[in-house]
Amino acid sequence: MFTGLVEKCGTVVSQEKHDSGTRLILEARFDSLVIGESIAVNGVCLTLLPAPTGQLAFDVSPETLRATSLGALALGDGVHLERALRASDRLGGHYVTGHVDRAAEIQCITQQGEYTEVTVAGFNASDRRYLCPKGSVTLDGVSLTINAVTDDAITVMLIPHTLLKTTLSTWFVGQRINVEFDYIARVLVHQLGSLSDSTIIPLFDKPNKGIEVPL
Repeated sequence: MFTGLVEKCGTVVSQEKHDSGTRLILEARFDSLVIGESIAVNGVCLTLLPAPTGQLAFDVSPETLRATSLGALALGDGVHLERALRASDRLGGHYVTGHVDRAAEIQCITQQGEYTEVTVAGFNASDRRYLCPKGSVTLDGVSLTINAVTDDAITVMLIPHTLLKTTLSTWFVGQRINVEFDYIARVLVHQLGSLSDSTIIPLFDKPNKGIEVPL
C-alpha cells in the first residue's frame, strides 16, 4: 500500500527486453532497501531486484507493459518513486495500491500563474463511477485532487510544490500516463453494484420497528 506522495525521482538507465517482459534499471539512492520489497514506479507497484549501489532494478511483466505507460519510458526519463507505506507513517495522500487501472492521455495543459491546470482524457462511462469533483486520483504515482469531471476527462490543478518535487512539469500534450482510481471509491461501487434496488432502499430509509435491515 502507498500514499501517492513521491519520495524521490529516479532516472531510467536502461530497459532490457527479456522473455516478453522488460528489466527496468533506474538510478536512485535509498537507504536500507530490502530485496523483494515493493516500490511504486510512476504509480506501478514493482518488486525490487538486486542491483549495484545507486541503482534499482525491476522486472516488468508483459501484462504490466500492456496496462501501463512503463514500456514507453526512454533512457534519461524521470520517474516517481515511493516505498510501501509503514503502519506508523502519516497518511498524507490517500490509499494507493500501485495497481494501475488504465493509461490515459494528457489532453490540455494551461498555465494559471504559478499553477498548472491539466486535463487528462480517455475515460469511459464505467470509469466515471470512480471519478468525482474533489475526489482523489493517482496520476503517475502522484496523489491529486480532481477539480472537474466531464464525459471522458478530468481536470487537476498542480501546485508549485508538486511541480518542484515531481516530474509533472515535464508532462506534454499527448503523453500517456498511469491512472489509479481511488481505492475506497472502487470498493464502494463494487459493493453497491452487487445490491438490488430493493436492498439499497432500506439502507437509506429509517427502518420500522421489527424490520431487519440487510447488511
